[in-house]
Amino acid sequence: MIDQLNELAYYCITRHPADARVLLPEARDAERLGLGSCMIGERMTVKDSAVLSGGLAGCTTDLGIAAAATNHHTRHPMVTATIGSTMQAMTEGRYAMAFGRGMAANWKAIGLPAVTEAQLRDFVGILRRLWNGETILNHDGPAGTWPVLYHQNGLDDAPPIGFVAVGPKTLELAGEIGDFVVLHTFFSDEATANSVAAVRRGAERAGKDPDSVRIWSCLATASDALSEADQLRRRTGRLVTYLQAYADILISANGWDPQVWDRIRATQLFQDAAAAGPIDASASVEVLEQFDALIPDEWLDSAAYGTAQQCVRKISRELDLGCHSVIMHGASPHELESIVEDYRANRPTLRRAVAANPGKFA
Repeated sequence: MIDQLNELAYYCITRHPADARVLLPEARDAERLGLGSCMIGERMTVKDSAVLSGGLAGCTTDLGIAAAATNHHTRHPMVTATIGSTMQAMTEGRYAMAFGRGMAANWKAIGLPAVTEAQLRDFVGILRRLWNGETILNHDGPAGTWPVLYHQNGLDDAPPIGFVAVGPKTLELAGEIGDFVVLHTFFSDEATANSVAAVRRGAERAGKDPDSVRIWSCLATASDALSEADQLRRRTGRLVTYLQAYADILISANGWDPQVWDRIRATQLFQDAAAAGPIDASASVEVLEQFDALIPDEWLDSAAYGTAQQCVRKISRELDLGCHSVIMHGASPHELESIVEDYRANRPTLRRAVAANPGKFA
């Protein structure tokens, strides 16, 4: 039996348009390769995290599974607790649940409040109390008001809780009350090191071991095993799409020059591409090539690309910067095979051994 690389993971269903049917062959390939975990990025399309988690539980035996991320205010707390305990039972402890803040403008557009630190703190407290078998009466807090909350799970061990975070305040919160955290894609070395420090600060503030919160790097990965067009779409295209959605946050986290982005988004190229929707999904190869010429190399260097050996060096670099684990984002498991083979042959020594469950150490 092949050794499982618990420190490596992938995100399921990352292609556009999303096709939920690829979930199962991806997961089987992941177990064949010995990847440790599958992350689920929930989207209000055909990517419901609860449904996909159940699918993964049913077709795998060893793969860790994480909702990374879901949003706390799109479901009743008792429903979220039920998802977590059901998955914990089905997988015999392979499941973890991470929450994100999302974009305030999107929540406003669909009639939900922006997510605050106080809400997350309150909700996580509720979830843990419910998983502990407590009945909560007349709760009135930042997360909401409920006359009664109850949950009977019969579990000895609840799923780990984590966060998908960008800014330092949420990262510190993750260190303080979380079991694990997933960093954002396209983080520079500086941003990654700063994020690790923020998580550790939060843990220390809570009186925890600063190395007790499992930190995942989310590394955009586009090796030369892909076609040139696919490499371009998943590296440059994906970065421009993130900048299209929340440039200020990502540029600030990385310490990049905002004037560079101001010049790019002022171009007719960007205006036309953005009008068509998410750029990595809708732009032609020719348009992506033009963006590739405009984006600074240092911004694109925050991804893993090139040969399998170059990608493995980048993965190892994330571990050197203080992350415990790495998600190879944007590629299906079968597309990662050459990288995984090279990584296995040159596997670095980990600071801490990690479990298949994405929220736990070994």
